[in-house]
Parts: sequence; structure tokens; C-alpha cells
Amino acid sequence: MKFFMTLLLSLSALLNAESFFVLNNIKKVYPVIEIQTDKIDQSYKTTIRSTMDETLRELGIDSSGYDPRSLALLVSHSYAGETLLIHTELVIGEELRRLDDGEKVFGLTYQDREHFAVADINDTESINEGVEDSIDNLLSRFSDQYRDDNRLKPRVNHTGDQSFAALMGYETDYRIAMQKAKKTGKNLMLVLTTNYCPWCRKFETNVLQKEEVNRAVHEKYIPVILNRDEKKFPEKFTSTFTPVIYFIDASDEKILHQVTGYSQREEFLYLLK
Repeated sequence: MKFFMTLLLSLSALLNAESFFVLNNIKKVYPVIEIQTDKIDQSYKTTIRSTMDETLRELGIDSSGYDPRSLALLVSHSYAGETLLIHTELVIGEELRRLDDGEKVFGLTYQDREHFAVADINDTESINEGVEDSIDNLLSRFSDQYRDDNRLKPRVNHTGDQSFAALMGYETDYRIAMQKAKKTGKNLMLVLTTNYCPWCRKFETNVLQKEEVNRAVHEKYIPVILNRDEKKFPEKFTSTFTPVIYFIDASDEKILHQVTGYSQREEFLYLLK
């Protein structure tokens, strides 16, 4: 019971705390990736590094060559009873001087964590997907705070929906998609996005672009993707939040089901099937 109460208090503190770290004027870092668990293949470092580099590039942070300030992504695991827990952590470590004696020490000047439980320790795909989601969350929070601390404007230009549609075989015109749905006897799946929506991009990359998901989509639906900021479509499909996915009856254009916000791959695949 004592362990359980301590765990609850720790989780509550993590969920409600705001970062007390400051990210002003960080212009260069040395990226470090450490996979300290045998549940994740070491080759996965390449994927993690690519995601980290993309975030740093968008923020204008130089990650080439060595720098005494390191930005590290750490992946490890532990057990709570028989339940496997995967931990991801993003930290900045650098040399600091103590105020009292001026001695140089190595300290953490930024730290953020994510944890998730694994139901099946042999389900490598789910573990990798969970790590991807956790890292995306860590880097997204880091990016948001960095922009706030350095008074950077959010990135608002996004032209990826057209290329995504071409790559995945999605329509980009609601009426054309509806006509095609009526002709084939399939229903319509409408994916609604906006320009500045990191969760839209994440949903496209981590869910919709996966082969099994894309195959299930095309088997049952005529998929269409529209940008709420750029495309015209029936007003009944407006939503405050994005991404939002509407499953629409092609015979009368009634909404059969609506999914708002980011969905995990397995969750969305289950819904499709």
C-alpha cells in the first residue's frame, strides 16, 4: 500500500508540475541517444536520432560536431510486479559553476520524462510504437517551451497534406471523393487537419502511413484529407480540435462515427476493422 500511494503521489506531481527549467539562448547541443534496455533494438537509435535532428533543425539549434552541452534521449525499462514499464527521458547536461566555491560540476539544466506500461513484453511493434509516441511527446514539449522561452513564432506553414494524399492514395476534394464513394458502394473517411497541428502530422506519420492501417482504410472506405484552413467542405464537418476523422455514410452523407484527436495505431486499426 505504501508503494502504491508513493507511486500515485509521484505521478500526480509529474502530471501537474510545470517545468522550472529555462531554455533561453541554447544555440548548439551535442545529441546523445542511450538505449539502456534489451526491449528496444540498438538499431532503433537511427530512428530516434532522425526525429531529434528534425526537431532541432526546426528550432534552429545546431547539432553538428561536439559541444559540451549535451541533449540526451534515454530509454530504459523496469518492472512493477510482473508489468513491464518503459521509460523515456529527455535531458540537457552541461558544465556549471557552483555559486559558493566556483567549482565546475556537471548538472542537468533540463529534464522531462515519459512512462508507459506494456501488456505483452513480446509485442515488439507495440513497444516501438510506444517509444515513438513518448519521444514525440518529449520533443514536442521541449519545442513548445523553447519557442516560448526564446519568443519564437510557431511554425504555421504546412503543405504536406497534398504530398501525403498523393503518397497514400487519398482524395483531396470532398465532392469528388463522395461521388467515388457512391459509385463504389463504400463509405467515406474524412480526415480533417489544420496548418499548425503537430498531432495531425503525428497521426499521418505514425498511424495513417503504416501499411496495415492504409490497407484497412482502402478496403472499406474512400479516404479524403482536407485542411480546414484551406479547403471548403460542408459546415457540419467543422470541429474545434484537429485531427478529427469522420466516417460518413455515402448514401445520405450522415456521420456514422467521429474520432477527435490523436489515436494510437492499434486503437485506430481496431476501429477500422
